[in-house]
Amino acid sequence: MVIKAVIPAAGIAKRFWPVTKIIPKELLPVVTTPSLHLVLKEAGESGLEEIVLIVSAQKIPFFEHLPEFFPKLKFHFVEQKEPLGLGHAVGLSKKAIGENPFAVLLPDVIFEGDKTVTSQLIEAYGKTTRSVNAAEKVPMEKVSLYGVHAIASSEGRLHRVKGVVEKPKPEEAPSNLVVSGRYFFTPEIFPILKKTAPGRGGEIQLADAMDTLAKQGGLYAYEFEGKHFDIGNPKGYIEANRYFGAKKYADMD
Repeated sequence: MVIKAVIPAAGIAKRFWPVTKIIPKELLPVVTTPSLHLVLKEAGESGLEEIVLIVSAQKIPFFEHLPEFFPKLKFHFVEQKEPLGLGHAVGLSKKAIGENPFAVLLPDVIFEGDKTVTSQLIEAYGKTTRSVNAAEKVPMEKVSLYGVHAIASSEGRLHRVKGVVEKPKPEEAPSNLVVSGRYFFTPEIFPILKKTAPGRGGEIQLADAMDTLAKQGGLYAYEFEGKHFDIGNPKGYIEANRYFGAKKYADMD
């Protein structure tokens, strides 16, 4: 049974300075709700019970309120002492995760839909018994902002992946099907992460580990149903606030 999720939340969020020098980016509000709370709500609605938060030591006091708001979730805090990349952050969760399949939810991506994206990935895992990540198609001119899938075969929304390329130039991209901030991994990702050398930006890239996993036949991509907001940049953050604000206060004068 899938019960655990990893949320990497140790970043310093320079694009939002100076506000994120004062408050973690994960607690910036979308209308009146901290964005991390929206991600945790998704986790709870997806049937998850334990959350492994990868954090810097300075951030831990900011997150100590979470059990009060989410009493049905059990929280584990794991310190990431240096910002060595998303792959490194996920790798730090190995002890807390154990030999279990687990979800990874990026806190700077939020979704809206009839069914949570994490639930959709869990269902896809039930069909494939392999790691699977959320995916969407974007215009080719935007693929350089994402990890991009090379597709071996497709069946409806489910695609068997043969490779993952991190932020390629449009002319070098293997497709326009990109990684979208939700992942579901079997524990075989951990030894791959341990062997993954620093890549783009000198960091251990999760996309590089997924590329290895895909080449071993262990990765699928699922085109999720729902609406997606990248709030890790100011433009996307403003768009999310406009969208959810308009919905919440639609009936107000």
